[in-house]
Amino acid sequence: MKKFIYLFLAMMAPAVFSSCNDDDDITVVTSPTASGTVTDNEGNVYEWIRIGDLEWTTSNAKNGTPIYDYTYYNNFRYDYVQIKYGSEYEDEVDYIDNGYMPVYGNLLCYEEAIASAPEGWRLPTDEDWKALERALGMTDADNKGWRGTNGVASRLMATSESGVGMGLKLGGGTVRVKSYGWMAMNLNTVTEYGYFWTSTPDNSYGDVPMAYFRKLVSGVEGVERQCSHTDNLMSVRWCRNATN
Repeated sequence: MKKFIYLFLAMMAPAVFSSCNDDDDITVVTSPTASGTVTDNEGNVYEWIRIGDLEWTTSNAKNGTPIYDYTYYNNFRYDYVQIKYGSEYEDEVDYIDNGYMPVYGNLLCYEEAIASAPEGWRLPTDEDWKALERALGMTDADNKGWRGTNGVASRLMATSESGVGMGLKLGGGTVRVKSYGWMAMNLNTVTEYGYFWTSTPDNSYGDVPMAYFRKLVSGVEGVERQCSHTDNLMSVRWCRNATN
């Protein structure tokens, strides 16, 4: 994939708007107070917006090991990536490089998700995600499982044209299938499901390395807070504490 090196940071005058959610009697952020751009280590440029005390990238990370080159922890490789791709692409690698990643970004394991963040940015913690969810109207952010059924998922997925501008993309599943010495990953759920890493581990599973993530499903007005094996591959957003 071609990489273009470009760096530009911009701030716009704060514009704060909020609305009252009648169901929960809380204030919901509907517009960011600042914005700009940030560049990753491969030259990809991302926009960011400020929500509350945090600044968030508004598109999924594109850097890191491409999906089709990912090697599992025991040296198994993803020999097959099950995906949907149109006739305009010659093969799955062509689709991932030129169709999938420009729209949905890359899918990374937990450790690479942490390492992917540009200087001064981080893979959001579980608490960072909760702060974002509360700002968008969630009242049960501390719960595990499905929470925020009052429109928070729609607000997270809304673009700047229709909402606050986080624009979370549903980049498909992270299902790993190990059989007969080969690995497969199913991306057939593109536009149906989206999984996003947090940097917060869950040590309650003993020696099994697990970390929290967020899951969104098309047409479902809730956001799942759950844990997954750190070798799974998920979408990545970055955040940082608000700058002056």
